[in-house]
Amino acid sequence: MSEKQAEVTNTKPEPKEEFPELEKLIREKVRLAQKLGLMDGKEPVEGYENTKEYKRIEEIDARLWELV
Repeated sequence: MSEKQAEVTNTKPEPKEEFPELEKLIREKVRLAQKLGLMDGKEPVEGYENTKEYKRIEEIDARLWELV
């Protein structure tokens, strides 16, 4: 019986899993999309597909798929 008690006291509850990278990526994507006029019903910046910001959005999307 003492083995069972030791087993119970040695187990720690698993910490709540958080996703700081996920949140950081989402914030960055929203910021970039707003800058390019891709959100909030704004007119997109002309030629946005060729900007480094848009390429970063694509990289973020790929990473988000990996995380989710």
